[in-house]
Amino acid sequence: MAQPTVTTAAWAVRNRLGDTGRRRVRRIADPILSSVGSINGISEPSRGVALTFDDGPDPTVTPQLLDLLRERGVRGTFFVLADRASRHPDLVRRMVADRHEVALHADRHERLTHVSARELKRRLAAARAGLERLANRPVRFFRPPFGAQSMTTYLVARSCGLDVVVWGPHAEDWVEGSPEAVAARGLERLEGGDVLLLHDGLVAPAGEPMPTFDRVRAFALILDGMAARGLAATTVGALTASGSVRRTAWFRP
Repeated sequence: MAQPTVTTAAWAVRNRLGDTGRRRVRRIADPILSSVGSINGISEPSRGVALTFDDGPDPTVTPQLLDLLRERGVRGTFFVLADRASRHPDLVRRMVADRHEVALHADRHERLTHVSARELKRRLAAARAGLERLANRPVRFFRPPFGAQSMTTYLVARSCGLDVVVWGPHAEDWVEGSPEAVAARGLERLEGGDVLLLHDGLVAPAGEPMPTFDRVRAFALILDGMAARGLAATTVGALTASGSVRRTAWFRP
């Protein structure tokens, strides 16, 4: 179990660098480590932004979100939890019917960096197979819960035939705030070619309060802001097919 220790130490160093220092390190490290990099966008100038939603499906928020996306003529990628998908198979099938992309967010929402490689491979393979049966289509992409990833978990995911997708900008929609404030956080650094992190469901760490803002209203405001900038929401698959995939060395405990 040495890998989580190495990852934790690297993460502690990363946190001391500050935003500017981290960007400088990434400019050097990402090209060198591209062979083990996780997808976080495309390199070419683009109007496209991959709209991604984690932790669902949620029986309250997800149907409202699907209504919104249908009204706007927008498609996105849903990184679903297999245990929630099995409880709400109708929502997974609706995602597919509405031409969204269904991807895996693990079997349940927990950090995978302390799971043995053998156990993790068993769990990811089973979760992927179950989700593919529900969606009736292949599942290509995987995002680890909490973004927690070690070299071991990355290699296990790849051995399962999954490509790891992380993110760039995010709305911090796990933090309380008005829909306007949440949307502003999501739009602040958003550029074409990015992968935007949002949550239709939300699994908060034990003891942390759940935010109560109108999540779908915040998403609508983000779509408004994107349209005003000439940005178009799309899926991870469509975005990465439109240009050179941008990868980042993403390892955190």
